[in-house]
Amino acid sequence: MRITDHIPQEKMSGLQIRAIVIAIALVVLDGYDVSLTSFSAPYIEQGFGVSKAELGLVMSGALIGMLVGSIIVAPLADRIGRRRMGIISTTTIAVGMFIGPFATQETGTWPLVVSRIVTGVGVGSLVAVVGVILAEYTGKRVYALVMAVYAAAINIGGLLGSMIVGPMLGERGWQFGWWIGFALSALAAVATWALLPESLAWLSEGRRADSLQRLNVLLAKMRRPALEALPESDSKNVEAKGSLRTVFTGRTGLYTLLMIVGYVAYMLSFYFMTNWAPSSVASANRNPVLAPQLVSAFSIGGILGNVLFGFLGNKLNVRLLTPVFLTLATAALALFGIAGPGMPTAWWTLFVASFFVCSGTAAFYAIVPGLYPTLARSTGFGVVIGVGRFGGIAAPIVGGAAFDAGMGMGTAFTVFALPMLVAGLCVLALHLVQRRSDAPSPRPVLAGTSA
Repeated sequence: MRITDHIPQEKMSGLQIRAIVIAIALVVLDGYDVSLTSFSAPYIEQGFGVSKAELGLVMSGALIGMLVGSIIVAPLADRIGRRRMGIISTTTIAVGMFIGPFATQETGTWPLVVSRIVTGVGVGSLVAVVGVILAEYTGKRVYALVMAVYAAAINIGGLLGSMIVGPMLGERGWQFGWWIGFALSALAAVATWALLPESLAWLSEGRRADSLQRLNVLLAKMRRPALEALPESDSKNVEAKGSLRTVFTGRTGLYTLLMIVGYVAYMLSFYFMTNWAPSSVASANRNPVLAPQLVSAFSIGGILGNVLFGFLGNKLNVRLLTPVFLTLATAALALFGIAGPGMPTAWWTLFVASFFVCSGTAAFYAIVPGLYPTLARSTGFGVVIGVGRFGGIAAPIVGGAAFDAGMGMGTAFTVFALPMLVAGLCVLALHLVQRRSDAPSPRPVLAGTSA
């Protein structure tokens, strides 16, 4: 029996509430980090006089870093613990934000690219911490509510950034957004060190000599009975094979392949929309102020869509609900491009597109971790989400090249919406494979939110 199965349907303890608040706050920070280039792009383009393809490279920097963070750094959480990884990740984000403002016309945009890569490493590795902590410390009675808030948190971060910081960039310069990110990330690193508890499941695997003692301290704070010995785990099988080999062998390997293909496709559409929808409308209207307004539309739509998806996902099968949302997302994103950059039509069509598109992030983050045993969970999740970042890295660069080549909004957003259909089909295929399996499929586990 897993240690998290001991959490009964009782009133939440103070420790659990604290863990949930800190974890969700970290996702909100991720939302700000991810959306920063979206609402600052027109100001960067004007300040440096770069082409859209060069601007796309800046936008892709965070995705490159997230790829490294998810695949190389995140698996370390299975060895050093999720709390320690959270501290390292938030500190890395702060360092990345600190580098950005030193970019000038003399240096070009390369310091910005480096800044986004380092920040992305921190965000990508933080994914290994946040969702796992939420899943383990959330009581069953409030699970649906926490899932909905968690799913919307990354959009909340983007909304707050676009509404509060975005309007200030015209007067204070694009650098102001990076300084705010540095201050918030440094504060988050301190809060993670002081307030975030260790993963219950990680301690239950006995990775340290004092694991039982530390686990019982946490259980006491949660008003749970102490354990005389660590519970039985699936760690022996994982250690015998190695976590990476576990992820890629047998039926689990098929799950991994389906999720990688699906997430690459989804990221291609998602990050094309995230990066180029606000910038395209602002450029077409020759008004940089419109970019933060479009990020607000994207964020509000994403928040509401994720809340609905979260509640429905707690009542319906997530693997069947996801293809429905992604099919609607494909149609809505194409409609945004066809409707054109005129305001307020662009605001409302992007709002509708985001309502359905953003649910895909919550869906993959809910489905993927539960496919793997505990000691391979951060590795499996990191591999799927990390490799999927290739789609996100390509989207801003290829999209910028497409716009530079003269492709119009209608054609571009229709073409880049189609990969979401592929993502939906991969999730549906996973459902069919699991249903035919003799072994029962694991309950989806929340895991981190930054797309």
